[in-house]
Amino acid sequence: MKSFSLANSLLVSLRIYRALLVAYPKKFREHYETQMVQVFRDSFCDAYRHHAVFGVIDLWLHTFLDLVSTALIERISERSRYMFSPKIIVWGGMASVFGGLMWLSPVFTGKGEITLPLALLLTLGGLAALHARHGKQAGTLGWSGFILGIFGTGLLIPSFFMQDTAPGLPFDLGMPILSIGSILIGIRTLQTRILPSASGMLLFAIGVSQIGLAISVWLMDYYLAPNGIDPWNPMTIPAIATLLLLFAIGIFWIALGAILAQNPGWETSNQPPASA
Repeated sequence: MKSFSLANSLLVSLRIYRALLVAYPKKFREHYETQMVQVFRDSFCDAYRHHAVFGVIDLWLHTFLDLVSTALIERISERSRYMFSPKIIVWGGMASVFGGLMWLSPVFTGKGEITLPLALLLTLGGLAALHARHGKQAGTLGWSGFILGIFGTGLLIPSFFMQDTAPGLPFDLGMPILSIGSILIGIRTLQTRILPSASGMLLFAIGVSQIGLAISVWLMDYYLAPNGIDPWNPMTIPAIATLLLLFAIGIFWIALGAILAQNPGWETSNQPPASA
């Protein structure tokens, strides 16, 4: 009776599992479906023999969670291979160039309330282009850096429009997060060697400069201003540092955008790493 129950349970579970595998891209299923079904079959039999129904329930919980997460990642990866063409990467590089110009604007005009949010959006396009340029080799570092870049930018932009309600807080959080994201993508760029090493070093410089910018703004907002000191008249050291860092960040983003626009080469980034 027990073997009959195992056979029926296994048959039903396999049918459900095969149906759920539709969540994966077609090419992925063509390569791995047979192995995945065999692993699930063996795991099911082992769980049933050792822990009966409770073992099967535990197996299904882990299997379902793993299937949802990995299927989502595979779907995103498949879309990325077709979404990010060389043309998109070139446009992202151009966005980075214009974003760099927007970073420079406050240095000469003294006003960044409008230009800096635009700079952030445009340079985020540069990060997206660089992430796409990595292709399959983006890896955990590339994905983490890109996600942090999006999240940091999402925190930064509102800080320019809600200073009266939450002074400095979104900026204090967003700039370090964006900086860390840039540095992570820079590390991945150096590891993959898909682009000239200068692009990875530029991202390091951008990240460090943005951290320095956050510190200088923090000093003005939380040290000088509360003590009744105007950081800009006469010019204080944090104010001078802010202008110098804005200038450096702008130049770095322009240089990175130029590298991307000249090296779209999407097809090379999708080649798997050479085996040892």
